[in-house]
Parts: sequence; structure tokens; C-alpha cells
Amino acid sequence: MGVGGGIVLVPLLVHALHAAQHEAQGTSLAFTIVVSLVAVGFYYGHERLDLALALWLTLGAVPGVLLGSGLAARTSAARLRMAFGAVILVTAIRLLAAPPQAGSGGGLWPGPLNVLVGVLVGTVAGYIGIGGGTILVPILVLGQNVDQHTAQGVSLLMILPVGIVGALSYSRRGRMAHQGLAALLAGGAIGALTGALLAHHTKAPTLTRLFAVLLLATAAQMILGRPRGNVPRSAEPPGGIS
Repeated sequence: MGVGGGIVLVPLLVHALHAAQHEAQGTSLAFTIVVSLVAVGFYYGHERLDLALALWLTLGAVPGVLLGSGLAARTSAARLRMAFGAVILVTAIRLLAAPPQAGSGGGLWPGPLNVLVGVLVGTVAGYIGIGGGTILVPILVLGQNVDQHTAQGVSLLMILPVGIVGALSYSRRGRMAHQGLAALLAGGAIGALTGALLAHHTKAPTLTRLFAVLLLATAAQMILGRPRGNVPRSAEPPGGIS
């Protein structure tokens, strides 16, 4: 789906493995590094990347993720999650109701505007630890008429530096689960290669609809799920996520 995996991983770490919210977000950003690194090579090999567009987005996303991770260290993500969930819900309905057709709508936005898009995506990624693809892919598909495969490839390429910067920022604050991390990353690499292969063999309209279903599930989890507010370090269980 080109989203990095954080929207699945963070809830699993918090609810199944009882990780603190900040720790789960930092671990998720580290996870997205491996996922994007493996998958983006496959997309590039099949000419599903727009390198210039990814560069513009990354210029804004890197400072954005620093801003987002800094805000996350001091605030609760509850209200942002609700607002973000509502936006995702509307986007999913739009994609399901009328999937964009190739050649319809406008074209790519100017570079400086895509830098601002990158700032938005990076800030949200750093704040709630999900990689940012759930925002970026719909913007590219609906707003800039980028085909679904290319949008996912661009998203994965942009997630790579975002994940590196965000993970380092969380790690410096001690918000990273190191126990079991190597196994988690190895599994992510295998899953990323499998997902990229499946995406390449899926037609764009079908892939768009599948992405919309993923957005619906994400919106439901964010809007209806049990609050996972930021947990103070003093309240974290010993040994991280083990």
C-alpha cells in the first residue's frame, strides 16, 4: 500500500505487547526505514517512481518530522488522531465512490507547493509515528493525478529519510524499543518485498480500492479505538515491549 506499516504496527505494539505510546511510535519509524528501503527498490526497478517529485516532498518532510516528533514528546495525540481519522474516512469514501481515472484532473503541483505537502506529511508522521503514506498517497492520487502505483512508490521513497530522521529523534529521547527490534525489522523486510510484488501484479483501480479499504480500517481504529494517550516514562513497563 506504500504507507510504511506504522498504522498497523503502532496499535499492535501498544495493545498486544503493551509498549508505551511514544516507544511504539519510535519503533514504528525505525520499522518504516527497512520496509521502504526494501520495497522502493522494487518500485524503482519497475519504473514506478517519480524521483523529482519525491525530492520536493522530502525537502519539506525532513524538517516536518523533526517538528512532529518534538511536539509528540510534549503533547497527547488524542485530538490529532480524531481529526486525522475523520480526514482519512472522507478520503476513503471519495476513493471508493469514484476512483480517479488515468488522465483525469490536473497535473503535478509546483515544486514549492509539494515542499509544503512534505512538511504536512512529515509533521503528522513524526507526531503519531505512522510514516505519512496515508496522507501522501491520497494527495498524489486525488490532487495531482498520479497513478496509484507511482504514488505508492513516491510515498515509500519519501518515507525512507522521514523514518531515519524520525527514528533518530525518538531514539535520542529514549523512545525506542531495542529488544526484539532486529526480528521485527527482518519480518518487515520480508513483508515489504512480498507487498511490493503483489502491488506490481495488481491493476491500479483495484489497488486504489484496496487502499481505500485500508483507509477505512485506519479511520475506524483512530476514531473508535481505545485512547492510547502518551504514557510517561515512569509508567512504562520494565524491558520495553517484551
